Amino acid sequence: MLYRVFVLTAACLVASPALRAAGPSSPAHGPSVPPPSAGSDQQLQPTAHAALPPDVDDYWLVPSDRERRIGTATALASAANAYAAGNYPAALASAQQAATANTATAAYALYYQGLAELRLARPDDAAKTFDRVIERQPEGYLPAAAMLAKGEAEESRGNYAAAAALYDKLTARKTVAPEEVLSRLGRSALAAGDRSRAAQAYLRVYYEFPLSDAAAGAGSALGGLQDQIVRSSYKADLSRAVLLFNAKRYQDARTAFQALQPQVADDDRELTDLRIAECEFFLKRYAAARDGVQPYLDKASRRGEARFFYLSALRELGASDQYIAQTRQLVADFPDSSWSEEALNNLGTHYILENEDALAAEAFREVFEKFPGGRHAERAAWKYGWYAYKTGRYDETVRVFESAAAAFPRSDYRPSWLYWAARARGRTGDRTSADARMRLVYGDYMNSYYGRLARRQLATQQAARLGTTADTLAIPAADRAPGPPVSAPPPNAAVIRQLLAAGLLDDALNELRYAQRTSGTSTTIDATIAWVYHEKGELRRAIILMRRAYPQHLAAGGEGLPAEILQIIFPLTYWDSIKRNAALRGLDPYVVAALIAQESTFDPDARSIANAWGLMQIVPATGRRLAREVGVRRFTTAMLTNPDLNIRLGTLYFSRLVQQFGGAYYALASYNAGESRVVRWKMERPGLDEDEFIDDIPFPETQNYVKRILGTAEDYRRLYGNGGGQPRAVKASASTVAPAAKPTTAKKAAATKKAAAKKATPKKKKTTTAKKRR
Repeated sequence: MLYRVFVLTAACLVASPALRAAGPSSPAHGPSVPPPSAGSDQQLQPTAHAALPPDVDDYWLVPSDRERRIGTATALASAANAYAAGNYPAALASAQQAATANTATAAYALYYQGLAELRLARPDDAAKTFDRVIERQPEGYLPAAAMLAKGEAEESRGNYAAAAALYDKLTARKTVAPEEVLSRLGRSALAAGDRSRAAQAYLRVYYEFPLSDAAAGAGSALGGLQDQIVRSSYKADLSRAVLLFNAKRYQDARTAFQALQPQVADDDRELTDLRIAECEFFLKRYAAARDGVQPYLDKASRRGEARFFYLSALRELGASDQYIAQTRQLVADFPDSSWSEEALNNLGTHYILENEDALAAEAFREVFEKFPGGRHAERAAWKYGWYAYKTGRYDETVRVFESAAAAFPRSDYRPSWLYWAARARGRTGDRTSADARMRLVYGDYMNSYYGRLARRQLATQQAARLGTTADTLAIPAADRAPGPPVSAPPPNAAVIRQLLAAGLLDDALNELRYAQRTSGTSTTIDATIAWVYHEKGELRRAIILMRRAYPQHLAAGGEGLPAEILQIIFPLTYWDSIKRNAALRGLDPYVVAALIAQESTFDPDARSIANAWGLMQIVPATGRRLAREVGVRRFTTAMLTNPDLNIRLGTLYFSRLVQQFGGAYYALASYNAGESRVVRWKMERPGLDEDEFIDDIPFPETQNYVKRILGTAEDYRRLYGNGGGQPRAVKASASTVAPAAKPTTAKKAAATKKAAAKKATPKKKKTTTAKKRR
C-alpha cells in the first residue's frame, strides 16, 4: 500500500503469550554459553528436500481436468448444487439417482438425500436415510456428519433423548468440532429434561473451549442451570482465565482473573495478581501494571517475570534511564532466564528507536551469545551481524552469520545470512570461500531473491575469470541430497478425488481434515487442501499451504515443479489488464503482477483498515485525483473495486515513482513507506549497492516487501513467460470504467511531474511512529 505510517506498539516489546504461559526458565546461574563460531563446511551443507516425482498426479489428490469435466456433470454434483441453491425437491431427485451408482461417493448421495428430506420437513424419512449412511460405515468423515444430521432429524421429530444419545456418542470422536457437538448435546438434553447432562455439556464448552463462538451461548445457558453445578475447586476457572490471557483476550482475561482473587491463595494468588497486572499492561494501563507487579519484585517465585513487566511499564511511562538500569539488573540477576532474553531483545529495539545503533548492536550481540538457542537468537544474529557488516567488521559478520546458518538451518533468515557471509568473505579477499558460500545460496535458494542475487554475483566473478555467463552456473545434482519420496495417499483418497471431481469442495475439505486428524498431515494432503483453497478463491491460504508442502520451489530444481503446483504458489489474475496498463506506463508487467500479489493477492474487493481499496490498495483521495487525470468522471470510491480501473490508476502512480527515483526497488520502497522516507534514506546511504540499500532499509516491513516483490516478479516471468503457467480466469465483475474524454494538454503535462498522490496508513493498526527498523 502506498505511503504507510510505521508504528510500534507496546506489544512488540514484551514476551509472546506462548512464552508467558510457559513462564521463564529457571533463574539459577548456570555456566556461561561460549560465543558461537563460524559454521564449518560440514555444517553448512545444501538443504535436503524430498525427491520430486515426474507425474503431477503424484503430488496431490486433485483429479485431472477430464475427471472434473465428467464429475461436475454427475447426479451427485447436481444434487449438491441444487441443495446449495435451496432447491430441495431437485436436490432430492438428483441425490436419489446418484445413490444407485456404484461409486466411492454413493454414500454421499444418500447423505444429500437425507439433507434434502430434512429441509423438506420429512424428518422421519431423513432419519432412516441417515441410518443407511451410518450402516455402510464408509471410510472418512461422512459417518460423523451423518450422525450429526440424524441428531438434527431426531430433534425435529421431538426425540430429544435420542438426539442427545447420538451427540453423546460423537463427543468421543475427534473428527468433528467438539464444541458444536457439546452444544447440541446440551440443547437436546435440556429439551429432554435431563438438566444434569445439559449442565455437564455446557460446562465443558464454557471451560474447555472459551475462545469458541459456542462459549458465549454455553455461558448464557449455564445461568439457568446453577442448581446443577457443584464447584469443588476454582482450578477450572483459573485454567479458563489462562486460556483467555494466552489468546490475547486481555479484557476478558482480566475480568476472569479478578473474579478469582477472593478465592485463590499462595502460588495461584501470585499467578492471578501478576496476570491481572500484565492484562493492564497490554491494555495500555501502564501505571496500574507497574503498581500491580510491585509486590512481587523481590520475594516471589515469578520475580523475574514481575521485574520484566515492571521495567516494561517504566519504559512505556517514559522513565528511560530507570528502564535501562532495571533491564541490566534483571539480566545480571537472572542470566539464564528467558525473561532476560526478552528484556535484552526489547532493549535492542529501544536503542534502535532512539537511533543508538551501536548500543542496539551490543544488546543483540548479548542476545545471540547468551541465548544462542533462544526464540530471539535468529533476529539478534541478523541485527548484530548486519551492523558488523555495515561497520566493516567482515570477519565478525562471517562468524555470526555462518554460525547462525548452521544453528538454524530452516530459518527464514538463512538465505540472507549466507548471502552476506559470502559478501563479507569477498570483502576480506577470500574469494574461494566467498564463491563456495555464494554457490550454497544459489543451490538452496535459486528461485528466490537471494538466490538470484547469488547468481548475479557468481556470473560476475566467472565472467571476470573465464568470460562465461550466468547460464553456465549449474548446481550439480550430487550436491543436493534427496529426501524421502512424496507421501502416500490417505485411506479415503478415492472419496476425496471423486468429491473434488464433482466440485464438492467443502465436503472434500472435511474428508481431508479427517485424514489429517486420523493419519497425520502429509505433503499430499497439504497440497490438495491448497488446491481447494485456490479453487475457492482463498489465494493467500493456498499460497501458504503449497509453499509448506513443496519448499523445493525455492531451491535449484524447484523451477521443475509442475506448472499446476507453481500456479498456486504464484497465482495470477487480470493478466491482460496488467500487461496492457504496464505497457502503457513503460513498466515491467511481472513486477506489477508481483506488486498486486503482495498488496491484495488479486482480491479486487480487498480493503485495509487504512481504507485502501482494491488490487493495488489505493486510498479514495488518491483514486479521485488519479481518476481525474485519466479522464474518469463522477468518480466514486466503489470504483476502486473495479479491477481494470484500479490497475490503471495504480500503474500510473507506480510509474511516476519509478521516474522519480530512477529504479524499481526505490519505487517499491516508496510505494510501501512513502516518498519522503525514501528520499531521506537515499541521502543517508549514498553510494550503496542495490542489495546493500535494500537490506539496510530501516523498516523490516518495507525491506521484506521490496525483496518479496522483486523475487516474485522473476517467478512470474519464468512461470507465465514460457513456463506453461495459465493465468486464472477473470470472474464476472463490474464493467470496465471508460474515460469520459481524452486527457487535456494540461493533464498530459501533469502526468510527467513527480507523484504527488499519497496513500495512507498501513494495514496493521499501530500507535507510535517507528523511525527505524524493528
